[in-house]
Amino acid sequence: MDIPVCILAGGLSKRLRPLTETIPKPMAPIGDKPFLQLVLEHFASLGFRRYVLAVSYLWEQIRDHFGDGSRFGWRIEYSVEAEPLDTGGAVRYAQSLWGTCAVVANGDTFVPEDWRGLVAIQERSGLPVAMSLVWQDDCDRFGRVEVRDDRVVGFVEKGRHAGAGWINAGVYVLQSTALDGFERGQRFSLERDVFPRLIGRIAAYRCGKSFADIGTAESLAQFRQTVHGGGTNA
Repeated sequence: MDIPVCILAGGLSKRLRPLTETIPKPMAPIGDKPFLQLVLEHFASLGFRRYVLAVSYLWEQIRDHFGDGSRFGWRIEYSVEAEPLDTGGAVRYAQSLWGTCAVVANGDTFVPEDWRGLVAIQERSGLPVAMSLVWQDDCDRFGRVEVRDDRVVGFVEKGRHAGAGWINAGVYVLQSTALDGFERGQRFSLERDVFPRLIGRIAAYRCGKSFADIGTAESLAQFRQTVHGGGTNA
């Protein structure tokens, strides 16, 4: 897979304090590896080898562990923000490294999906974005994504009695044109500022695998238990 993978790994991670007072969230230990390594290893198992890490907070720890990626058989470049630019700003800031199209993934989520299917969906659709979705019985924590005819047609904000449905799994294929109108160095969000204006022009990719994140102490503990219990192929 020649397409680069841009990983968003620069947030302050306030909800995971005190752990994240000394390490960046993607470096949270899962057994003897940082969480981010599990994410990258899964992409690598599918043939992806080129990574752009959008980093900021305590980013040197990420660089010190992964270097240029050569010891893993990968190529890693770093897009270093002076201050976190949110999800959209981070992707836009890193665009000089990833070019015109990239797989974009949150650095705090893990879905053991075959992401080559997501790339294929975007290529076939010709749309500026393909978004991965996973089914949740309760979407209140995440917000629900409304889908019709394999396209994203709306969003229901989290905490609004969203009920069961599809949620954003945090992995996309993104054409650079999706970011038109936003400046490099500008702080903005994919979820709040980019995707809502592209409603009807986002291909929906329904995942068949489970969703895991480490955004809270509870979800981090649950993921650790799942990995140690053999419940994921990480």
